[in-house]
Amino acid sequence: MVKKAFKKLNLLYRRMMKSNDKNIYFSLGENCLTDDILERFGLKSFSSPYSSGRSNIEYILAFERESFADLLEPAFLRYEEAKDGKRVVRNKKYVDVKNKYHTLCTNGFEFTHHDPLKKKDHAATMKRRYERLLNLKNKNVFMLYHHRMHSDTDEKMLEADLQSLAEIYEERDNNVFLYVFYQEIVEDPAARRIERKERCIKKDRLYLITYKFYTIHEWAGTDQDIFWARSDDDLLKEMIDDMRSRG
Repeated sequence: MVKKAFKKLNLLYRRMMKSNDKNIYFSLGENCLTDDILERFGLKSFSSPYSSGRSNIEYILAFERESFADLLEPAFLRYEEAKDGKRVVRNKKYVDVKNKYHTLCTNGFEFTHHDPLKKKDHAATMKRRYERLLNLKNKNVFMLYHHRMHSDTDEKMLEADLQSLAEIYEERDNNVFLYVFYQEIVEDPAARRIERKERCIKKDRLYLITYKFYTIHEWAGTDQDIFWARSDDDLLKEMIDDMRSRG
């Protein structure tokens, strides 16, 4: 019990120290996977409002543009049933989207592991998380976004929305480095690899980097090593090392 408590305190201490760093790393979703990857590779600075829920870049942009004014507004919060039968809270202010996303990420902004509607401490946690983002200034901000598989996604639209998000943080005098990763399934293990592309250059510096992961399995299902992409940690390490190289 003491050992577990010490481990938790040590983790909180390390996160507090990281949050004071010049380099800040946090997750943009679309689900919990991104946050877990940053955590296990030792890059996570803190939890964001997107760390433990389901969303997409259009929802994210909408709430960022209003400085999260209605993210926790009870008038927009609803209990709904998730795919696994679990009851979750979703903010339904923004539901319609222009682009194509995984169906789990288009039901409104989902608080998968929190209940800000009835639990005050959960609402306080989310408020603390978004205020932390709003107060980021004069930092090197590294944002990691996992786009879940969808064959009809308009990649140019996705990248334009991500660039709009980066500009919000740039306006607060931050240097923004935006990393996006997604999958394509292959059958031959020898074909496993990642493709890295620098999509946009702005103000003579790197602006947006994408990684296409060619993997055997989609990061989903009941096998926890696959669900959390641990089976592809060798490939993920290449992306993480690239992020670290700019820190």
